[in-house]
Amino acid sequence: MSLFDLTLVACDGSEPSFRALEVALRLVDRTGGTIEALGVEGPLPRYAATIGEVDEMVSERERYFVGILDEVRARAARRGLGISTTLRPGHPAEIIVHHAKDIDADLIVLGHKSHPVHDFALGSTAARVSRHAHCPVLVVR
Repeated sequence: MSLFDLTLVACDGSEPSFRALEVALRLVDRTGGTIEALGVEGPLPRYAATIGEVDEMVSERERYFVGILDEVRARAARRGLGISTTLRPGHPAEIIVHHAKDIDADLIVLGHKSHPVHDFALGSTAARVSRHAHCPVLVVR
């Protein structure tokens, strides 16, 4: 039995999310268990002029996240670890919390990006996840 049987790491392609991935990979490598990476495509802007623009944005986002999750798998493979990946659309904090519950994750690992005005007014994704998650949350700075 490992310390955390299933670790969920959220990856959005930012440096903080890749630092979180590295921490999660080290943790799983040392303590055992399995790991899943989750990419969350945030909501589309509400001001797109045409359906064609929306379709183009959806395709662009999907390509972006497929690339991120390819990089996630490559980083895990360099450590000799397997990793499953999932891509879901929606609000990042909400999707991370719900997905962790759906897969019965034992730990959520995510990076923290500092946006002083946004964090003050709305709270960071990391703060919202840590408030609502059913399991421990490790925030990597």
